[in-house]
Amino acid sequence: LAQAQRLHWPRCHRRARGHSTDRPSSSLPREKKVTMAAGGAPQFASLYVGDLSPDVTEAMLYEIFNSVGPVGSIRVCRDSVTRRSLGYGYVNFHSVSDAERALDTLNYSS
Repeated sequence: LAQAQRLHWPRCHRRARGHSTDRPSSSLPREKKVTMAAGGAPQFASLYVGDLSPDVTEAMLYEIFNSVGPVGSIRVCRDSVTRRSLGYGYVNFHSVSDAERALDTLNYSS
């Protein structure tokens, strides 16, 4: 856990309906289809987590982000050949409000 506290991800951005606030959509991996609730509001949200140390794992991110709210899934993006981290990932929450709380709480934290 001491190692997890030294992690650095200065950018977290909420993604819903397949849009990102930090990079053009052409450079993003394909997004899963967003399940919509009544009234057109998404039932879940994804956060882009950037500037990760190469040794950050999904388990480390889960421990940190799950303390804010229930996490649906986490993916650290990796090189398809070497399996080394590309320095960013996505944290998916079941609830948009939990994702917003994580963004408010953890954005620009280290």
